[in-house]
Amino acid sequence: MPNKATVRGVLLDATLAPVAFGKIVATLHGSDVFDGGVRVVTQKVEATTGAQGEWSLELIVNGEGEAGSTTWTVEGYNQYVVKVFEAKALFLASALAVTLGDLERMSAQNLRAAREAGAA
Repeated sequence: MPNKATVRGVLLDATLAPVAFGKIVATLHGSDVFDGGVRVVTQKVEATTGAQGEWSLELIVNGEGEAGSTTWTVEGYNQYVVKVFEAKALFLASALAVTLGDLERMSAQNLRAAREAGAA
């Protein structure tokens, strides 16, 4: 059974006002390598934002296999089902609770981009 981490945040619109009763959709994209071969893993988790735009989701942490690779895409929609944000290729390394902003700064894709920008 995989571990899960609580990922939380506050959904804000372009004016930085909280979006009440919006929708957060997280989609897992992953694969695990086991003795029997590769297993593709997908999952979709949803939450509705509260009156002040707050939300939290329990998301699977990394893969269980020998060379597991799992990333999450998190999308936020306002109450009119208009996309407010999308964060791609987020990697959860541990089961510790984390906010979305912190997760974006430490995801593998963002760490790679920071290294490449520093080398340029």
